[in-house]
Amino acid sequence: MEQVPGMPIKVINMSKKNRLHNTIFGIIIIMVLTMPVLGLAQLGPGEPLDTGKSLGPGEPCQTKIDVFLPNPLSSCSFSQLVASIADLAVKIGIPIAVIFIIYSGLLFVTARGSEDKLKTAKTSITWAIIGTAILVGAKIIAEVLEATIKVL
Repeated sequence: MEQVPGMPIKVINMSKKNRLHNTIFGIIIIMVLTMPVLGLAQLGPGEPLDTGKSLGPGEPCQTKIDVFLPNPLSSCSFSQLVASIADLAVKIGIPIAVIFIIYSGLLFVTARGSEDKLKTAKTSITWAIIGTAILVGAKIIAEVLEATIKVL
């Protein structure tokens, strides 16, 4: 866009606008995903389901709802749940950490002695190793927590 002489340039702070849009979008997504669950959670097994429409004679009608929800995490206690979440985090996080460490190595190779690029590569590999250590540490803490609670 061309600047017209004598007209001030209007600066728009996009970060606040983007944050607002992202927040609203996130709230809408959460609402859309949780509404069916919350609606069906009010009905217990064997309770009548009101469909809101009248059926003619001889038409089949659903009068009860029987829902069985298996436990997808196969956890019976809080410590097992924490261990399951830690296992999932490790299964997802370790490949991502390996990718970032390889990327940091490529940054070292492509730096070719440039001080700025070497500094960026060192920072990158430092944070990749710190992230990996946090991930492994969380897994160890979850296992220790699970073992401690089993003893009690």
